[in-house]
Amino acid sequence: MKRTALLLSTVLLSGLLAAPPARAAPAAGTAALSAATAAKPLTTAVAKVKASPAKYSGVCPTTVGFSAVVAAKGKGTVRYRWVRGNASKSVIKSFRVNGARKVTVKDRQTFDQSTSGWQAVEILGKKGLAAKARFHVACDGPAEVWDVANPLPAKPDEPLIAAADVDVTPATYTGTCPTTVTFTGTIQISRTPATVAYRWIDSATGEGRTETISFPAGGPRSRQVTLPLSVGSSTSGWKAIDVLTARGHDSGRAAYRVTCTGTPPPVDPPPVDPPPAGQKPTVKITQVHPGDYNGSCAQPVDHWADSEITLPAGPAQKVKYWWKLDDTQWKLEEVNFLASTYPRIASPTANWKFTSKDVGSHKIALILENGTRAERSFSFSCPGTEQVTVTFSSMSTPVYKGECDGVVTLRADAVVVADRDTEIRYRVIAGDEPGPVRTARLERGRGQTIGDMWHSRLNGSGTRTVMIEVIDQNRPRKYHAYTWTCVPKDPSPGPVRVAALWPQAYHGDCAEPPYMVANGRLAAAVGTEIGYRWLIDGQPRSAGTVTVGKSGWAELQTSWTRPSKSDGTVALEVLSHNKPIAQAAYPVTCDR
Repeated sequence: MKRTALLLSTVLLSGLLAAPPARAAPAAGTAALSAATAAKPLTTAVAKVKASPAKYSGVCPTTVGFSAVVAAKGKGTVRYRWVRGNASKSVIKSFRVNGARKVTVKDRQTFDQSTSGWQAVEILGKKGLAAKARFHVACDGPAEVWDVANPLPAKPDEPLIAAADVDVTPATYTGTCPTTVTFTGTIQISRTPATVAYRWIDSATGEGRTETISFPAGGPRSRQVTLPLSVGSSTSGWKAIDVLTARGHDSGRAAYRVTCTGTPPPVDPPPVDPPPAGQKPTVKITQVHPGDYNGSCAQPVDHWADSEITLPAGPAQKVKYWWKLDDTQWKLEEVNFLASTYPRIASPTANWKFTSKDVGSHKIALILENGTRAERSFSFSCPGTEQVTVTFSSMSTPVYKGECDGVVTLRADAVVVADRDTEIRYRVIAGDEPGPVRTARLERGRGQTIGDMWHSRLNGSGTRTVMIEVIDQNRPRKYHAYTWTCVPKDPSPGPVRVAALWPQAYHGDCAEPPYMVANGRLAAAVGTEIGYRWLIDGQPRSAGTVTVGKSGWAELQTSWTRPSKSDGTVALEVLSHNKPIAQAAYPVTCDR
């Protein structure tokens, strides 16, 4: 199934809509504070950071919500974003303060596989993160997807059930930008009549506004919502649909990747038919982020422009428009307004990047087919830009030993240090397969872990190289081997077996005691409760229990530091049932 999501978007809602949420682009530095803010500095505090639910076990996909309360005093603009444990982050958002104000900020993430992590709020210009909201998602069995090939069962006499699925064509794109893709969501219900409320969730911007879709009595139980979207610069991420009504099944993540290799020459938009009398749309640009920018340009600085196209109540109508940035005119776009007895609003959003060569004054304009236009001017400057030096201090790679009858998920991590505060982009390349580009914010002189996972079909035994590559700043990279050894299933197993045990190999400067991680997988009948414990270099740790889910597996992980800075052993021992045990060696290699 092809999946994607986009950055330069048009969201169309029928009926009265609230104004779109404020957006700002992640920047390599923060915009200069206004004179009023400088005269009366802002103070901020973040509290009540939580995930809901913090722990989940059951059918996936599922959605976890995050919230925090930001309290501010003073006068000016508070800029913030959500930072995630997997090194991704949301776009920068903001709110105005004149006195004292408390704002509840929110984000949502949809997961279609088991995972653990955290999210925290970062206030731009303030060092460090707020308290972390930790979460754990345990998915039982494969992701549950309701689509055309797997329709939601009809249950006319039972409470309403709704489910969503998402598709995009094309899923990946390489070529000139801007480019347009089509993002399609399918919503199904178990009975009619019904009205379903839903919203889009984006990996960068979080949750969108609530929308509704109606299913008349006796009509089809499946409807589609189609969204033509444009992307203005290279990017990747995902979108999903969060079903808010009844017993809702959220869609899985719709991942996307767009690689822009150039910009097409500006062209005049083709002639279009004038709109019907009395149906003339109006337009305004509501915000440009980060506005007048004066900061670091060590990395490309993302910019956003939010707008509103308003159409009076009336019959269905198509409205065509185009963005124009300085002298570059983007391609013609189209938004479909549904018939409504209320005024209707669409919210096109433009996204682009500036570098040090773009210093100066600029203008962004949104132009409609009837000649109506809206403009905003802004400036871009980056004094004293210097390259940041990023170095690797260590790297860990998997040493897998276990059953290989399916796809095995492996992971590599590294600790990096920067000589000043910065944001980096990086990726993991396992064998010849590059992974997605991730981002991480680094604090000067403080080691931070970056890394990613990949999926492999393994057989026999072997060794390959995995590399972690920083693709900006001074472009450092580090690579080491990872190994695997496949073992056959026990032909006469007991009720529980250790299906796999794999520690991470450490390669680094050993300036600090090496930080070690080991993973284990237990196999047993669904619902089996298993007692277990880890043994590190022969020393037992506290016992624990785990219950096997619908997948037939129980995944375990432990971590420790190695003061002796030498190789050691880790074992996973089952304390109940037939009491199997597995042991593996973990390598420690010091570069100095």
